[in-house]
Amino acid sequence: MSFYLRDGEHLRATPLTRGPWDPAHQHGGPPCALLAGAVARWGEGATGPEGFAVARFAAEYARPVPVDAHLEVRVEPDRLGGQVQRFDATLLADGREAIRARVLRVRRAPLPVTAEPPPDAPHTLSDFSFPFFAWEPAYHTAVQLRLASGTWGRTPVVFWGRPRVALVDGEPTHPVERLVLLADAQSGMGPPLDVRRHTFVNPDLTVLLGREPDDGWLRFEVRSFAGPDGAGLAESALMDAQGPVGRAAQTLVVARRP
Repeated sequence: MSFYLRDGEHLRATPLTRGPWDPAHQHGGPPCALLAGAVARWGEGATGPEGFAVARFAAEYARPVPVDAHLEVRVEPDRLGGQVQRFDATLLADGREAIRARVLRVRRAPLPVTAEPPPDAPHTLSDFSFPFFAWEPAYHTAVQLRLASGTWGRTPVVFWGRPRVALVDGEPTHPVERLVLLADAQSGMGPPLDVRRHTFVNPDLTVLLGREPDDGWLRFEVRSFAGPDGAGLAESALMDAQGPVGRAAQTLVVARRP
């Protein structure tokens, strides 16, 4: 299984992309991962220590992405400098813009620095599943989460996570795709309010990377809150087994459940 299948020039979603609020709409993680991966791979040969790496991914959701839509990813370079490159990436669903992202890549060069590894490890922990999805299969069945510290339902809380399946069938999943795919779920790892009484939809996702993550487990130290005016914020410090990777943040629209 995978989140997407190639269909000629388009992509088709599988049921594993379904989000928690409507079974006809995709979770934000998989489609954002498509955009991040397309920019990370843009330009053959732009890999390795002399290439460029994604440093900032900032996406806004224009509308929900239907599970049954034909999807198309477009990447347009805006400025290709010697140290910094800027891109616009767009996801079209049945020809209509659904997600637009502004992506920054920076030049990579080796530096003699060391990082402190995280204080915990996923192999010592038990699996956790999001309890607020009302249908299966869906996104929550395609990712593996393990609670490292704290209590789900309040923050701060720490989770390790990784996808169980490939993003696109038959294709390797880029490390940045793996991270973005999970980063959109940080508000579910640490919801701002009781999920039995509230929804918390995010209209955007921003990821900042100090380095490219490895291809293993990813660690999210999540904090979130809801304000008295119905807005909220979820943010995470990101790590992998080697040490710090970056940060992620989501604006939240919080509402009482009907």
